[in-house]
Amino acid sequence: MLSVHERAQLVAAARLYYESNLTQAQIAQRLNVSRPSVSKMLARARELGIVHIEIRAGDEGKADLLQRLQSKYALAGGCVLTDEQDELTQAMHYLMAETTADKSLALGWGYALGEVVLKAADCSSYTQDGMVYPLIGTANFPNKGYHPDELVKIWASACGRSCYMLGCSAFPGSEEERAELESRSVYQQLLQQWQSLDAAVVSICGYPAVPDEATATRFGNALEQQKAVGSFLSYYYNQRGEFISGNNDYCMHIPLAQLRRCKKLIGIGLNAGKKALLGALATGLFTNLVVSEEQAKALLK
Repeated sequence: MLSVHERAQLVAAARLYYESNLTQAQIAQRLNVSRPSVSKMLARARELGIVHIEIRAGDEGKADLLQRLQSKYALAGGCVLTDEQDELTQAMHYLMAETTADKSLALGWGYALGEVVLKAADCSSYTQDGMVYPLIGTANFPNKGYHPDELVKIWASACGRSCYMLGCSAFPGSEEERAELESRSVYQQLLQQWQSLDAAVVSICGYPAVPDEATATRFGNALEQQKAVGSFLSYYYNQRGEFISGNNDYCMHIPLAQLRRCKKLIGIGLNAGKKALLGALATGLFTNLVVSEEQAKALLK
């Protein structure tokens, strides 16, 4: 039986060959393997049914559950993680394979995403071309998952991408402070890159959550009054997928208009409850979802 890593490699090779039209020599260089190995990988992918008219990356997890999730929530792809192997490692292999052909990649923040990226630091099996960008500033929390500049640096080092860092706090204290940060060239250049992202990866979190993202200062009572159920990139929403505004919300994150233009938005929902996941899906932004088998079954009830 193939390991998650071996299957992820087969899927990556198949995507590059059949969808991106790369030669076997180019794929060998991208995946850091020999050209004969690529030929064997493509043949093996056909034998296992990964390639059958179209490429099916869903075999990284429970394919039947993923198919039903895709049908019910109009998703393009994703991964239902098995309980037979470490979920964070499975998620890392899925993300590395899924984003291999995406030249412009961006990362958000959150505990789950941080843990997945740290797994990538210990893996040297993938080679990716292109850039990786942060989607939000840095929070003053000790957990590395809330330091996006560090996350993009780790991801870039793990797979060979170049990285770009924002270098500012996610939560400026005033409208004037945010305006000053937005006027800087580093932000203006990043704003341009956000407009043409190929893929972005974010953590979906429940509400309320720990650590608290300065919600009382930013939103007052709005989150309780409008029944917030979750957040991603410090955007809060209710179960209908409607975003909630705050009178003092000056967060430095990608504008929703730019996020809507992203070709592939992958949500990592490993620490989120059913309401948070349903609300996130109701926003209509997500194309791919990474969840546990238990979460997938709950979403299908």
